[in-house]
Amino acid sequence: MTTTASEIFTFLSGPTAFAAERHEISSAAFGDVRRSLRAIIMQLREGGDPEAIEISDRLRSHLSEWLTVPLPFNGTILSTLRTFGSPIEVGARWGRDIQSDFETALRAAEALQLVENPIRVTLRGVIRDLKTAGRDFKIYCHKTARPHFDSLAVAPANFSLGSGDFLHSVREYRDSNIFDTLIKVGPLRSWGWGSAPDAIKSAPRFGTMVQIVWAGCADEPGFGYDPASSLAEALVAGDPAGSSEEALVSRVAWTLRVTRSGDLGVAPTDSSAEQDDFQIFGRLNPTGVKRRALLVQIDSHHGILYPLHTHVLSFDPAVDARAAVWRRRPGEELHRGMFVARRLLRGVDLGGLHVEHDHYSQIWKFCLNEERYRNLDGLVNRLRAAGLDLTCLPAVIRNWCVASTTVIHAPHKSKHFELLIQVLGVGTDVKDESHASLVQWSRRAWDEIRRSRGEAIQAGLHGQEILDDQLLITLSNLLPSIRELAAREDGFSLVIPADHPVQGTVLFNKVAQIEEGFLAPDTELKVVRDLSTIEQWRA
Repeated sequence: MTTTASEIFTFLSGPTAFAAERHEISSAAFGDVRRSLRAIIMQLREGGDPEAIEISDRLRSHLSEWLTVPLPFNGTILSTLRTFGSPIEVGARWGRDIQSDFETALRAAEALQLVENPIRVTLRGVIRDLKTAGRDFKIYCHKTARPHFDSLAVAPANFSLGSGDFLHSVREYRDSNIFDTLIKVGPLRSWGWGSAPDAIKSAPRFGTMVQIVWAGCADEPGFGYDPASSLAEALVAGDPAGSSEEALVSRVAWTLRVTRSGDLGVAPTDSSAEQDDFQIFGRLNPTGVKRRALLVQIDSHHGILYPLHTHVLSFDPAVDARAAVWRRRPGEELHRGMFVARRLLRGVDLGGLHVEHDHYSQIWKFCLNEERYRNLDGLVNRLRAAGLDLTCLPAVIRNWCVASTTVIHAPHKSKHFELLIQVLGVGTDVKDESHASLVQWSRRAWDEIRRSRGEAIQAGLHGQEILDDQLLITLSNLLPSIRELAAREDGFSLVIPADHPVQGTVLFNKVAQIEEGFLAPDTELKVVRDLSTIEQWRA
């Protein structure tokens, strides 16, 4: 439903103009981080190497996040950069130019630990003034950014922020009451990191917007609808009054006030640090085939990327009819609180293992942990000598050691996993230490990992429309059992009884959140991934 200009006046009860305060912040040290990472990101993509592109996407995701949240300069940036390895390791793998930029980024990140993030300083002052004046305000941000706002200590009265002070979605914005001030950190973008509803400009439910951004981060061209543009265009065309429609729209005008602050005096003279990272990243040539996708988050750590407009087998506990189990489009018919259903049917080679049955992973993770604590450097050297030459191998090993949850943390590629098992030497039978025995154990362990990620589901059931139809009928007949399990658990498995034509197990996961703004290759779609992995595909 489109909100007209006259309707805007009705619910605002008076104001015919809206105020926008834009605070543009500069920082020489953070600018060095931006410039260096931007250069690394672009250089890594030039050769088309898959590993380089993967690292480039991860760096782009980190930088985009840092540009759109009030991140404390408490060592987070430095520790994140160190996970990519030492400068010597980076240089040996990617060359002297990238090593030089990486060293600059590390030095700048170390310097940031000595100062307060000026974005946080400005934001704290804005919130303090609004609280003191008794003004009703809302902060629009992604849910994952909320802890950065909660960590603000607003003196002198130590004002705290509550759930009522935040908006996290288009629906929450649309359903909110009228309020005085909207606070937004980062540029106005309709896609990806820091995205916000177009209605912020086209149908403001507030009188003033306070926007705090890093210098150089411009709003997305054409974001929302600028109600002042029609009047400006009419004046340029020599028609002071404008058409009747333009006259109506021009009554909703934005008054923009821009303030600039920060260590401008010591900023880089070439101003390259203040280029618009988002526009530069948007112009990067795509590598490989990627599709626009949305995230269906199934718990606090995991989610599934689905192509836009795809139909997902799902269960709606609020529907009493047989249509409770149906194929729905995420974000349109499939919403938070419903369940996605993932199929593990017999006749498909899924390894016969469940995520909770992580027999093999317990064995190799135990050995990996022992080797890691005994001699991490030696383990890294042995893995690289065997051919597993990942850039940030020490950090990757620590991630592989994390205990299994709904997925098993492990190498993303089967060849990397085989090399890991080969170096660890686990899986050989006591009575048969042959290479064949090791390979067989490795394959079984890899099947366990594939099961946890859901890759076997995608590979084994793609295109089986007849089977899908039969499964839909079967699940509809099992509705009482599904309802009973859904009432007790946010995630459960249903074993289909033997007297049904379709045999196997169906996994149900409650939808915690649905979010647009991702661009991912086909291999990353419709499979369970941890959220930290999914973030690299945020557009």
